[in-house]
Amino acid sequence: MALPAPISRNFGEFLSSDAGQAMFDGSWRWFGLFITMGIFNTVLGEELLFRGVLLPRMRGAFGDRDWVANGVLFATYHLHIPWVIPTALLDTFLLSYPAKRYQSTWISIAAHSAQTVVIGLLVLTVVI
Repeated sequence: MALPAPISRNFGEFLSSDAGQAMFDGSWRWFGLFITMGIFNTVLGEELLFRGVLLPRMRGAFGDRDWVANGVLFATYHLHIPWVIPTALLDTFLLSYPAKRYQSTWISIAAHSAQTVVIGLLVLTVVI
């Protein structure tokens, strides 16, 4: 069962609204800020912290299940947006396990950044 996101936090609703259209229409600065925030959030903020720094260090405490503990920690990090927690727990298998298995954060960075690329393309269509 998925928790519904409040409309005020729904970026798709905002982009399709008159206010969202007016804000992003022709505004390359807002687009640049959006992309910069996406890069800093997914790549530098979450993936390098959780999979690059914490995951390798969690093996001592959690053994072979360190990737599960890392995924639970990642979901707990999203308490401020509780409707994302079920998806964040699913990301345990999509982000934490591959990063552990291949000892590389590039897989988790690519998987986690895919949403930023898709949303960035949608914002770009509004800007253009």
